[in-house]
Amino acid sequence: MVPDLPYGTAAVIRHEETVWIEQSYGDPDDMPICRFRISGDGRLVLSDSMAGLAWSDLYSLFTEPVMRTVLSRLGLVSFHASALVKQGAAILIMGQKGAGKSSLSAALTRAGWQPIADDLVRIVERNGHCLATAGGTVPRINADTARALGFDPAGLATRWTNPRAVGNKFVLPALASGTLPSEVPIGAVLLLDPRGPDLEMLNWRRMDGAQAVPGLIANLTPDPLNPSARPTRQAMRLIGGLLRQAAICRLRLPDRLDALITAAAVVDARLAEGGSVAA
Repeated sequence: MVPDLPYGTAAVIRHEETVWIEQSYGDPDDMPICRFRISGDGRLVLSDSMAGLAWSDLYSLFTEPVMRTVLSRLGLVSFHASALVKQGAAILIMGQKGAGKSSLSAALTRAGWQPIADDLVRIVERNGHCLATAGGTVPRINADTARALGFDPAGLATRWTNPRAVGNKFVLPALASGTLPSEVPIGAVLLLDPRGPDLEMLNWRRMDGAQAVPGLIANLTPDPLNPSARPTRQAMRLIGGLLRQAAICRLRLPDRLDALITAAAVVDARLAEGGSVAA
């Protein structure tokens, strides 16, 4: 029987000398529907779900909240971010909930950017270069944002098969493209501030290393069992690599959906100017 734990709770389960991390999820009526158990070293994941749970729902849980735990237990560095690629270079878009991360990512697809990961992006270092790795999710947006981008929500798939699911959002159609690379060099990182209710246009500024470090640290994926732990040495080394390699910019989007497409076009144009989005 799946235990009745709060949504997404990470709990330590000890059995003799073995440590497991348990994460449970429920439906809109708080009925438990799925449980994952992750070994303490992150190398084994077991799942137990109620009959009838859609494979797409199970996959969505595994590729985001469960994978956060797996990566942290393995000591691998990842960010709460979206990653998109165009012409062989990737951008990372980071920001707290409501800052417009997924909305901007979705709008950038109109300018030819291909999403390779949303909400969870693992970063690796190869030959002195920081690379974003492809993940299992794409930008998910609410109905108003879908309409602002020219889509009818009635014709779009949703993240969760249950339309009553809390936080359910719409998924844009996959873009026609060739095979995307699994690892892409990072050319820019966009740190989003909360949207500006009085802004008419996108506001941004280029950041130097000292200014950028706190924003990058704030978006590191924490260990769910120790969320206040200091960043690991590996995480700080990769952050240092990002500072040397990529343009780090702080952006604020207007809190108006009718300005979203224009804001994305401005970002795309600046990135096309050689990767700098500084004013």
